[in-house]
Amino acid sequence: MNGKQRLLAIVLLSSLALNLFFGGIVVGKYFGQVSDTKFFHPPPMPRGPRWILESLPEASREKVRPLIQAHRQQMKPQIRAMRAARREVHQQLTAADFNVEVLSEALARLEQEKQKGGQMMQQLLIDIASQLNEEDRQRLSEATRRRPRPPRDRDRGPDFDRPEWGKP
Repeated sequence: MNGKQRLLAIVLLSSLALNLFFGGIVVGKYFGQVSDTKFFHPPPMPRGPRWILESLPEASREKVRPLIQAHRQQMKPQIRAMRAARREVHQQLTAADFNVEVLSEALARLEQEKQKGGQMMQQLLIDIASQLNEEDRQRLSEATRRRPRPPRDRDRGPDFDRPEWGKP
């Protein structure tokens, strides 16, 4: 092999290696995003009752809309209680006079408020499902399985500021 052929072979192999490298990055990015929501675990149930309405036909939406509006009024104090419990945990974590017992109590209250909120959401789902026919319940069930996971900001560090913590 003479010098020109050897140089050409080196250039071609280098080009192939770079193309494979950058192609791998692109493919990895694509499959990394897809695998988050489709392949490894089912998506979580979406927040709030809006997804319920979006999954139903208009006639059924009209039936359940009053239930959702009543639920919103009942959930407002619960949401405030959960936010207050989160603020209390945050305050205990950042307190100058840190006390493990007080933090444990604050965490227990937070867990209790989260459970109450979850029970309220479950009751709403029960109430809504009892108003729907079999076909609409099937649509509702499928909506819980195929909802895409919202993108997460994975770069949140310990200094991430949660807006609800600073609110009174």
